Amino acid sequence: MPYRDVLAILTSGQEEQVLRAAELTAGKASGRVTALHVFEMPEVLAGFGPETVAIWPQVLEQTRADAAAEQKRIQRQLKTLEAANEIRSLEAPRALAGAWVGQQAMHADISIMQTPRSELSIAAFEGALFASGRPVILVPRSWKRDTLGENVLIAWKPTREAARAVADAAPFINAAKGVTVVTIDAAPNGHGQGPGRDIAAHLAREGARVEVRNVAGIGRFAETAIVDEAKAIGADLIVMGGYGHGRLTEFILGGVTRSLSRDCPIPILMSH
Repeated sequence: MPYRDVLAILTSGQEEQVLRAAELTAGKASGRVTALHVFEMPEVLAGFGPETVAIWPQVLEQTRADAAAEQKRIQRQLKTLEAANEIRSLEAPRALAGAWVGQQAMHADISIMQTPRSELSIAAFEGALFASGRPVILVPRSWKRDTLGENVLIAWKPTREAARAVADAAPFINAAKGVTVVTIDAAPNGHGQGPGRDIAAHLAREGARVEVRNVAGIGRFAETAIVDEAKAIGADLIVMGGYGHGRLTEFILGGVTRSLSRDCPIPILMSH
């Protein structure tokens, strides 16, 4: 089944490439794009003096006025899309933004947003990834291509998260002109007798045009090797599981998900 209901998560109000990617994902005629404008509401913290409390209504009014101006820009951008569309707004304190975005994302087939940089956008991404049970596509700020998912690279490891990502990416994978299953420094003992072969055979039975590449890292970080291979084959979408390790471990030690979710030059679909 194709993605019929696509949620475009906007945290700055000027993410035209997110709406473009959402339209390509939904299909110009058959799908629907919902633009979710997420903006952060300031919070009164303990210890603020009476002067701050006195001006608080004006602070809230200005925040909402700025958000309304951004929503008008989003509405103008939506008018350029051929896909059916609508706009929603979500005002949330940062501490609750992730959970509230996750609640919105669980009612769509897939979410799309810009590569997160700010604390608000990171919270929105993690909420969509962890709280919704749905996949998320991250679009780099520099992305300007007219294709998405025509040439798919699957960053494969024999994990639950990777298997979930492959299943969630099925509409892309089954329609792609080419699919490449890529493993990095995979040894037969941990990945089956032929690393990547079993998942490739499964995808081929589903009708995908798929090949397998077992890539040597040659001292590179895994995320670097994945991006290098994606560029080499001209992939326009990377598919991978998100956070195979705990988020705290990734935060402290770093990891493939953390690195690619913050700085990947190619759109990337993640599932957890």
